[in-house]
Amino acid sequence: MREINTEAERKFENEKALGGESRVKQDKFYWATALGDEDHKRTIIESIANKVILEIGCASGRDAKLYSEYAEYYTGLDISDEAIKNCDNMGLENATFICTDGHKIPLNDKAFDCVIVNSLLHHLDLEVSLVEISRVLKDGGKLIFKEPLGTNPFFQLYRSFTQSARTADERPFTFMDLKLLQSNFELRQVRWFGFTNILAAFFRISILRQVLTNLDSLLSHTPLKYFFWQFAGVATKKSNT
Repeated sequence: MREINTEAERKFENEKALGGESRVKQDKFYWATALGDEDHKRTIIESIANKVILEIGCASGRDAKLYSEYAEYYTGLDISDEAIKNCDNMGLENATFICTDGHKIPLNDKAFDCVIVNSLLHHLDLEVSLVEISRVLKDGGKLIFKEPLGTNPFFQLYRSFTQSARTADERPFTFMDLKLLQSNFELRQVRWFGFTNILAAFFRISILRQVLTNLDSLLSHTPLKYFFWQFAGVATKKSNT
């Protein structure tokens, strides 16, 4: 069991919800890997059409508005009360927002067709949160995820020098975490991205980003995928969970 300081997590997310720019220096890396993000977002849209969905870590609702346009009904959870206020102020008709963390979801068993988690699982105790996600998913329901990997020592070294951009308890996915995810879900449509294309962050040249992203797509079919920055995909709830 991992000890997670949920109050520290709430404080960090509240600062972001109130306009803090804790990760502005990392924006160039998100730009470099944006093509992979766009592919994953298309996968999300295809998966949630006319479904009852839950997003864990909805933040201030940046994606909630988009998701609610395609889903039958959307529920968003976030640990930040300030973020939930921002979400409520959007006035979405087919959406509900709840302030809570992802360790104990205050919702019924088998309530959702899909659960979306974008870069939040690594903030949680996976042994607890994956069980909760399985509980609220219908049989055959889908977990749609995107998470950072902690299997590249150079990326981990970079994180150690940029601690102000993250919380103390967040932990990018280790090999053990990957195994735990697979023990609860059947991984499907998994993509790995953020390796050579990170170099494009230092040049901001779109064609270079495209070429390196294509190269990463090829390399992701080799063991080098474990040196990538992020992985994303769709996972189906196992029948015994």
